Amino acid sequence: MAASLNSENAVAGMTKLLREIDHHSSKLKALTITVSLLEEQQTQQIVQSKAVLQQILEASRFSPRLIAFGLLAFFAGGAVLGGFIVS
Repeated sequence: MAASLNSENAVAGMTKLLREIDHHSSKLKALTITVSLLEEQQTQQIVQSKAVLQQILEASRFSPRLIAFGLLAFFAGGAVLGGFIVS
């Protein structure tokens, strides 16, 4: 009788253990799918960010006009200062 009871308890324990393993396995599978989706989204965001950065870098090439305007302003300031000193 005791051996039969021990056997039933062992089977019930194994059944419970297998249910827990199945439960955790399904949670792990769902977590793996979620991580894969997040990884894909992050990869797409990185590609988009790199493309935007490349466009910004190409658009912000240093313009020679900026140097010309800077020199013109410097010359105008010098002319005004020179005129002030002379007068």
